Amino acid sequence: MAVSGPGRFRLRGTASGLRRVYTARMHGITVAADRADILADLSGADLDERWLAVRLITGGPPHLLDGLTAWQGVFAVPPGDALTVGAHGGSAHRPWWSPPLPDRPVETGAAALRAALAEAVALRIAQAPESAVGCDLSGGMDSTALAFLASAAGASLHTMTLAFRDPANDDTHWANLARSHLPDTVALSLADDELPGQYENLGEPGSPADAPSGVLRGRAVFDATAARYRGHGVVLQLAGHGGDEVLQTPPGYLGDLLPAHPLLAVRHLRGHRSVRRWPLSLALRGLVDRRSYPQWLRDQARRLRGGPPTEPSHHVPLGWGPPVRMAPWATRRAALLVADLLEEAATTALPLAADRGQHQTLHRLRAVSQLYRLMRQEYDQPWMGLPFLDDRVVEACLAVRTHERGTPFAYKPLLARAMHGLMPGHLLARATKGSTDTDFYAGLREQRAALNQLVERSRLAQAGLLDAAALGAALHTPVPRISADLEDTLVVEHWLHHGRLTLPAATPSRSTVRSTRST
Repeated sequence: MAVSGPGRFRLRGTASGLRRVYTARMHGITVAADRADILADLSGADLDERWLAVRLITGGPPHLLDGLTAWQGVFAVPPGDALTVGAHGGSAHRPWWSPPLPDRPVETGAAALRAALAEAVALRIAQAPESAVGCDLSGGMDSTALAFLASAAGASLHTMTLAFRDPANDDTHWANLARSHLPDTVALSLADDELPGQYENLGEPGSPADAPSGVLRGRAVFDATAARYRGHGVVLQLAGHGGDEVLQTPPGYLGDLLPAHPLLAVRHLRGHRSVRRWPLSLALRGLVDRRSYPQWLRDQARRLRGGPPTEPSHHVPLGWGPPVRMAPWATRRAALLVADLLEEAATTALPLAADRGQHQTLHRLRAVSQLYRLMRQEYDQPWMGLPFLDDRVVEACLAVRTHERGTPFAYKPLLARAMHGLMPGHLLARATKGSTDTDFYAGLREQRAALNQLVERSRLAQAGLLDAAALGAALHTPVPRISADLEDTLVVEHWLHHGRLTLPAATPSRSTVRSTRST
């Protein structure tokens, strides 16, 4: 949203970060855009080697490091902040939004969520009058809820289900059950023999995004889905992305629950241990960890400076975040660059919320919003609507008590209560999530030659941040423990290769990469 007045203008994105604002200084004046690469092109900015190193953190960077952009001198306005630029080109950003206190019982929160979600769906349908509306229908609670709300709002609904090859994926079964209660919809699907393989169009650059996009492995699938939707006149596609992040609370809430409700905290701890198989000693250690967020960041920096971790690899997620570890193929130099950034961040760091569970929720929310922000840069036909990431929906969810959202004894109880009476009970009882692991590993095998070429020409290795031999070995013998790290690194390499970003020819050993992309 932009507001212009005499001598100044104000610009902000959304609370989640799905829409973001970026700034740079040019000739002493602040310029702003909704894409970082536009500002990099205008200013001729160099890629930031520290950002490249951050991309090698396993599981993604912690809060503050996740706000870096790819380019030196190009800055992201934090989600929830608004940018104000004055008459003489100076600027400042200040909060316009803060998360609500999580003090509502789930019953009250469910009513607020249903109202906010129904409004978010209805507003989107109203923007596409007389047009077909698509809705992803995996059979999961989030997408199914949107389908029922869209149907209730009178949409000309076309649902889409993908039949992945993974035998553990039961999406089709649940989607068919949901469709039996949505008789006035057009059922679209891609059968397993119609579905493209993972990494199938690896050699194609795709539409440019201003950061590495996590849709790389499934781009051919998204292309096929979008084409099927367009063939049926769909101009708007509803998707349940973001539901996992706002409807549930990560277990970090347990440490804050303990002082006020010790018996309840112990009961929840037992429940989480039963589901997640946490070692008792690590769970208790995490429960009593009272470090501040800056202290935690400094400890992560010290760990990285000390070399590869020697403590158990099992992580109990009760603190501010998972231990900051580098991908197995990251170099020592990459680790030290990240350690420097952590130390720097610790000097001004504040958590996203005082409650660790709420902090973890907001951090995950920002991460998933960035993922789908980039995805919408690549795909705009049909336009993807993401109601779970609307400001009012986010607020309705975050206002619910963290332990009631994060309970280990029910699956997404907030959404189940919100949709009670509109969705059949057996659809609200689903507790599984469709897996695509088989498809992922098949894609690695089938596209090994193209992936090998990507690794052999590694830009991160040229920058001194990655051991190409170690990455190549992981590509040939992938294991579940490192599969996410492997996918993340391949995404960065593909972006560096296809974004027309090149190392300076005169100093190929430098780790700064220059943007040569034209506007």
